[in-house]
Amino acid sequence: MKITDRVMRNNLMAWFNYATPKQVREGKAWYKEANSFATRLADRSGHDSYVIASVISALSPRNKWERNLIDAEAVTWAHARDLDLDAVKVCTFTKNKIKAFRILNHADVITAKSPKTHSFAMNVGKLSKDHVTVDSWHLRACQCKPSKPVKPKQVQESVTPLQYERVVDITKECAKSVGVKPYEFQAIVWVAIKNKCEG
Repeated sequence: MKITDRVMRNNLMAWFNYATPKQVREGKAWYKEANSFATRLADRSGHDSYVIASVISALSPRNKWERNLIDAEAVTWAHARDLDLDAVKVCTFTKNKIKAFRILNHADVITAKSPKTHSFAMNVGKLSKDHVTVDSWHLRACQCKPSKPVKPKQVQESVTPLQYERVVDITKECAKSVGVKPYEFQAIVWVAIKNKCEG
C-alpha cells in the first residue's frame, strides 16, 4: 500500500477510537464466541479446534456468519458419518465444501502461505495473539478515517505477503498501545468500519 506506517497507524487508531462502547464490547467478544463454537464442535467431533476453524474459514466465502457456523457443523457431522459430499448443502461454493471435507480428512491444510485464512483459523481456533486477520475491511480501515470513509474500489483490497506482515505489525502496535489483544483490536475496527459503511 502506498501509505506510510504513520498514516496507517493513525487511520487504524481513528477507527478504534470511533467505535462506540457497544461496538467495543462486540469486537472484544467476537473471537471468543467463535472460539467457543469451534472448541465445542472440536470436542464433540474429535478434531482439533484449529481444524474446525479451518473448516469455518473454508466455508466462509459469500456466506453470512450465522449460516457459516451452521454449514461448518453440518459438514463436520456429515464427514463423521462418512456421508457423501452431496448429502450436505452449504451456502457457499461447491469447491469450498470440497475443501472443508479435505481439511477434515487431513488431505488439505491451511498454512501460513495463505496468511489471511491461516490467521483467521489461528484466531478462531486458538485465540492466537500472534496472528491478525487482515481482511478487506481491515485494509480499508488502514487507508481511510471515519470522517472520510471510502468505497472498496477506491482502496487497495489485497496485499502481498510482505505487505500483510506490515499491516499485522502495525495492528499489533496499535493493540498494545490501547491494552487489548491484536485480534480484539482488529475485530473492534471491523465492527466500527462495517457499521459506518453499511449501516
